[in-house]
Amino acid sequence: MEPPERLVTAALPPLYAAWLDELLAGPIPAETEASCSDCAMCEAPGEHIAVEHFNPRTKCCTYLPELHNFLVGRILADSDTHAAALHGRTSVTARIRKGSAVTPLGLGRARPYALLYKSSIDAFGHALSMRCPHYLDESGGLCGVWKHRMSMCATWFCKHVRGAVGSHFWKSIHRLLNAIERSLSAWCVLDLDPGREALERLFRVHNGTAGDEPFTGFELDGSEDPALYRALWGRWYGKEAEFYRACAEKVNPLRWKDLVEISGPDVRIAAQLARKAYADLTNQELPRVLRLGPFEVISADVETVRLSTYNGYDPLEVPRSLFDLLPRFDGRPTATVLETIATGDGVDLDPALIRKLADFKLLA
Repeated sequence: MEPPERLVTAALPPLYAAWLDELLAGPIPAETEASCSDCAMCEAPGEHIAVEHFNPRTKCCTYLPELHNFLVGRILADSDTHAAALHGRTSVTARIRKGSAVTPLGLGRARPYALLYKSSIDAFGHALSMRCPHYLDESGGLCGVWKHRMSMCATWFCKHVRGAVGSHFWKSIHRLLNAIERSLSAWCVLDLDPGREALERLFRVHNGTAGDEPFTGFELDGSEDPALYRALWGRWYGKEAEFYRACAEKVNPLRWKDLVEISGPDVRIAAQLARKAYADLTNQELPRVLRLGPFEVISADVETVRLSTYNGYDPLEVPRSLFDLLPRFDGRPTATVLETIATGDGVDLDPALIRKLADFKLLA
């Protein structure tokens, strides 16, 4: 059977886009407010000083992606000769050779890195030392693994056309893709079978309340204990790239129905919720009842008020005249409030504008 006609926008990697085409059976609206090629979080002339900006040398790429085994294999097998893709293959090969958090499940994040990332106050979007190794510092910053990036990198946006509605949709897609990634990576390991000891170490039994083990010198040096590394890889030791390519070959032909058969109930639940979030994303109807939601004033003058609502990265600017009318939305039917404002204040509010305020949770 031929694959379905492409519906999903280029926002997703080709492998994931094909699966979501089958699941959603409709196009995903593009997030035009957020662009990786022209970062919306980098400072622009005249930008309000209270708005946070990212380092233009990092953008949001201060996050080390966890590349699951089949994604690693797809990157290694990609013959794209573009500079970014070449850098991606080189940087992935370097991570494999370094050996830190390199297992049959994929390329993970070493514990010291994870601790540093979680403990930082403002590293995200700012710290050059935390920049992704697959980032190519040219043409405004390029991603070397763009076509095969993992779920977080594929679904995280700083701004959304439909505000909180868009944010929830993409978080739902991340939940789904992340569940699929974990399920498929384990499925590949099971089928390619590195051996009992490797499986015991990769899928450890509960360790009681002992907590995490102390860091080893190898971990602090960004490498791995050679004996542990050999045990993790079992019969595939020394053939890591070959293993990853084999994982990609297993996953590449899978269709959505295959994922459902392979995966557990967590994927089916996430798929059901993703479909509901997609229905919300494509619904433009006004809520029957609206109230003024929580917000924080970033700046204000006689003409405009800039507000933070659902997300500090995505402020909303509204005319002062409109802002002063918002308390009228007090839980009465929306149609009644709009009629009252039209007759009492002489202002006909555009339903599309009210829908946007609802999308951003300024009205909820």
